[in-house]
Amino acid sequence: MKKTVKRVLLIVGALVLLLVLGFVALVVSAFWGNAPLPPSSDLPGGIRLVNDGMVAAFILPAGGSSVALVDCGNDVEGKQILAELSRRGSKPEDVKAIFLTHGHGDHTGGCHLFPKAEVMGLERDAKLAAGEATSRGLIPRFRKNPPEKSVKVTRMLEDGETVQVGTLPVTLYRVPGHTDGSAAYLALGVLFLGDSATIKKDGTFTGAPAPFSNDVDQNHESLRSLYFNRIEAEHLEVKVLAPAHSAPQQGTAAFETFARGKD
Repeated sequence: MKKTVKRVLLIVGALVLLLVLGFVALVVSAFWGNAPLPPSSDLPGGIRLVNDGMVAAFILPAGGSSVALVDCGNDVEGKQILAELSRRGSKPEDVKAIFLTHGHGDHTGGCHLFPKAEVMGLERDAKLAAGEATSRGLIPRFRKNPPEKSVKVTRMLEDGETVQVGTLPVTLYRVPGHTDGSAAYLALGVLFLGDSATIKKDGTFTGAPAPFSNDVDQNHESLRSLYFNRIEAEHLEVKVLAPAHSAPQQGTAAFETFARGKD
């Protein structure tokens, strides 16, 4: 009897270990080979990339001490964002708008620190951001945003809509696939892509990480549409591509190569 119990425990332990190793392998594969995020970086127009140790958030000047954010990072204390605001002479109440690229918790963690900011994004991710729903990705489907990372989207935007925040114009483009309500934003020549795209160490432009995404095929098609129907067709000035989990990249040459390729 004891030998049987021991054998069962060993089998269960081995299965649990395999599951854990498989999960770790999925996470590592999603980020393996990414061009590493810098600790911080200056981007065109006075934009500042802030790395909270896991993901980038971006601070955009909006006139005087006023600023807007693209995403709020993973850190619920927002230490790096608050430090950068202080460095530039701004206070939390000077954050006038938050533009969410999507509703996953590693992009909404610090939003609660800026209660006077209007939170903007696409309606399809509003429940995800609020902690009322999960996305369908292999990994995130098992967890809603916890209360401390949940945020209410107070203004729903439409594809192609431009919002004026003080002196700052910001335009939203739909790029569903990573999540249903994933968005890219163009401001001051910087295209903010959230998790919808990644820059690799070799300079290659790729789509969203599969284990965390709803539909990789849709993500790739959305990116191609963004390139051909917006950037190319409308002659948009894009100086820098700014994903959330990899370093920024100058120009759109790698994006064009991706868009003209086939999966």
